[in-house]
Amino acid sequence: ESKQSLFKSFFTSAPPNLSVDRKYSGDGVRLRYFGHACILVETRSVSILFDPVIGYPIKTEEDQKVPRYTLADIPDNIDYVVLTHNHQDHILFETLLQLRHKVKNIVFPASQIGSLGDPSIKLILKYIGFSCNLIELKEMEEVILPAGEGKITGLPFFGEHSDLNIQSKMAYSLKLKGKHFLFAADSNNLD
Repeated sequence: ESKQSLFKSFFTSAPPNLSVDRKYSGDGVRLRYFGHACILVETRSVSILFDPVIGYPIKTEEDQKVPRYTLADIPDNIDYVVLTHNHQDHILFETLLQLRHKVKNIVFPASQIGSLGDPSIKLILKYIGFSCNLIELKEMEEVILPAGEGKITGLPFFGEHSDLNIQSKMAYSLKLKGKHFLFAADSNNLD
C-alpha cells in the first residue's frame, strides 16, 4: 500500500496556474528569456521556442526584479521548437516531453549518418514519441515561416566538441517581421 500512495503522490487533480499573457497578440515581435539558451520569440501568428530548457517557479525577492518564466508562460501552441545541439543544457527531455502535445514542428541540425559519436536527433525524437513535423536542417538550408512572417536559416556552428567531427550542431538566423535575430548558443567567435 505504501508504494501505491507514493505513486499517487506524484499526481494532482488541481489544474495548473497558467499565465494570462502566455499568448502574444501585439503587432510586433515579443522575446521572452526563459534562462540559459531558452528564448521564446512570438508574433501574433507564430511562436518559436529555442533550446527549451525551462525553469521551475521559485518565489524569491529577486523574482520581483527580474521575471522568471516557466512552463505556465508557454503558449498553448508552439509552431516551432528550434534546437541548436544535442547537449543536455539545450535539449532537456523532461521539458520536451512536457511540451510534446503543444509542438507543431521541431527544427534541428542534421547529424552524420551512422556515427556513434554524432547520434541522430531525428531518431531520438521519433522514438520518444514526437509525431509532429521533424525538420532536419543542414547549413544554409531554410524553413520558410507561414503567412510571410519570415524564415529560419541554419548557419555554421563553431565551437563545442573540440576537434571531433560532430555535425549535429547549428546556429540560426531568424528573420521575422522585418527584424533579424542571431541564435548562436555556445559557439566560438572567429576573426
